[in-house]
Amino acid sequence: MAIVTDAKGNQLLTFNPIQEKELDTISLDAPLTHALIVVTYEGSYLLMLNKWRKYWELPGGVIERGETARACAMRELFEETNQTAGNATFKGLMKFDLQPSFHGPKRMEYGALYHCELNHVADFIENDEADSIMFWDGSSDIGTIAEIDRKLIEFI
Repeated sequence: MAIVTDAKGNQLLTFNPIQEKELDTISLDAPLTHALIVVTYEGSYLLMLNKWRKYWELPGGVIERGETARACAMRELFEETNQTAGNATFKGLMKFDLQPSFHGPKRMEYGALYHCELNHVADFIENDEADSIMFWDGSSDIGTIAEIDRKLIEFI
């Protein structure tokens, strides 16, 4: 049974709070393809408004060839939000059952989840993926938030 299923049928199947060093040795039944990061600042969560999907989501993206999951999370955070995290903590491994999309056919994937607390907030620069960013208190109505991302915040 899934932890959460979004409106498109994508499922977060498991969250395994392993140690980051285990990413190099763990045997997985699907590829580790991406990394996400939950960023907090003064008790609020950083969300980006995805330019294409038109809803709020966590920063993150696809791990590039030769890149570590940690490096991916840091790169995506900067590219999408213009924020820099110096002290990210690995929180665990996520397993997904994903429906067909522009990323590919129906598939199983793993992702790495990180967390960091910002010391200061840099000015946002609009980019190819994000229209804006905001810091969400975790409960107020800000419009549509990616259902799986909303759940992932709880693991921090």
